[in-house]
Amino acid sequence: MGRLVLVDNRGDELASRLIKKMPDAIVSTNFKVQFRAGDVLCWLPLPNDYVDDEVQELATLIDKSIFLPTKIIMLSIPGTADDASLEQVEKWYGKNARSMIMSHQYAIKMIDEFEIPYTIIRIPPLVTDDTSAKIIAEGQQMSGDQLGINQLIPVLQTAIETNHYLNQSIGIVNSKEVNEDELS
Repeated sequence: MGRLVLVDNRGDELASRLIKKMPDAIVSTNFKVQFRAGDVLCWLPLPNDYVDDEVQELATLIDKSIFLPTKIIMLSIPGTADDASLEQVEKWYGKNARSMIMSHQYAIKMIDEFEIPYTIIRIPPLVTDDTSAKIIAEGQQMSGDQLGINQLIPVLQTAIETNHYLNQSIGIVNSKEVNEDELS
C-alpha cells in the first residue's frame, strides 16, 4: 500500500484518531492532491457537505492523475442504500435530509462509475462517546441514534488496509444485539 490520503474537512476528531492508527497518512481539506502509486483515498465528508459537487472535483483529479488510487473509501449517510426511511434520516440529520440523501447517492454513483475499487461506509451521526456497533449490508435497516467515533475507526482501518469490504456499501449501526459481526 502507498500512502493513505485523507480528504477531511469535518472539524471533529475522526481524522486525528484515524491518523493515530495510521501515522503515515496525509490529510487534505479538498481534492487538490497528487496521487502516488499505491495510494488509498479515504474521503470523510460531513453529512451536509455538498458531496455531489465535491465528487466532480474528485472526477477532475482522477482524469488528470498519472496514478489512480488503488481504492476509494467514502463515509456516507443512511438512506442511500434502502437502509433507512426518509423520516429516520430526518430524525438523524434534520429537515434537509432528502437533499442530503440525493447528494450522497449521486456521489456514490459517480464513485461506482470511476471503476476504481471502493467501499462506502454509511453511518448515523457520530459522537465522541463509545457505543456498541454492528456492521450491516446494503438493504438492511439501520437503527440506533448515534455511533461512537472509536467504533468507526476499526472499520475504516479494515477497509483501508484490506479488501474485506471491497466494492460494497456497508452500514454501521449502534445495536445492543450481539452477534458475530459485533465490534469491540
